[in-house]
Amino acid sequence: MLLTILLTACSSRETVYEGIRFPETSTSKVTFQEHTIPADCSAFSHLLMNTRMNSSGQDIATAMHLEAQEKGADLVLVGMARAMVEAELEANRYDYYGPEYVYNFNKTWLGWKFGFDAWNDADNLIGLGTDRWGSAEINFEHSLLIQAVFLRCGEEI
Repeated sequence: MLLTILLTACSSRETVYEGIRFPETSTSKVTFQEHTIPADCSAFSHLLMNTRMNSSGQDIATAMHLEAQEKGADLVLVGMARAMVEAELEANRYDYYGPEYVYNFNKTWLGWKFGFDAWNDADNLIGLGTDRWGSAEINFEHSLLIQAVFLRCGEEI
């Protein structure tokens, strides 16, 4: 019985967030362009979002906003997205890649340099921009892998 419990605990796919966080926010905005990040924004979390199968653009946007707000982000930079044809996820998952400290985005951002193992294992690039983000009419049959950065703006950090 003990072996069963230990194996079950080891195979859990749920990620426990141990990174930097701020007080929860009630709203968050999204941008897809790095140059639009205000000068007073600090990055505190790099992540890859793994979406559940058959998510709409609205499902994805809502899930990302809720995750960001829970961690204290008021702005999210969304990067590229790739299909994960064989993943068949039934729930969204978030994999975090640091950073170890909060940094001013405009002065220190070095680009999408995290999660390469997962990123390289994914399939084709998928268009996920302002025309699809938040749309209830757009449905993604397969799970997606989405790059993101959580930011906190307007505070001295």
